[in-house]
Amino acid sequence: MLRKTVNFDEELIKELKLYAKKEYRDFSSALRYALRVGLLALKNPELTAEEIIDILESKAELEEGMIEELEVENL
Repeated sequence: MLRKTVNFDEELIKELKLYAKKEYRDFSSALRYALRVGLLALKNPELTAEEIIDILESKAELEEGMIEELEVENL
């Protein structure tokens, strides 16, 4: 993992700390997750943040074998 120094304003730090606490994450994990969602939102402006989060959660569940991929039959 690459380490970088990044400067944030105090208000953003407060918001990230609160988000981390609400989501039971440490600060670094919360920052990485928020950044991943934000970058995906920039790449996919047609999706809401909630839709992106649902997709990420579904992908994780699939990778853990908690759900199976849906097979669509040709009509």
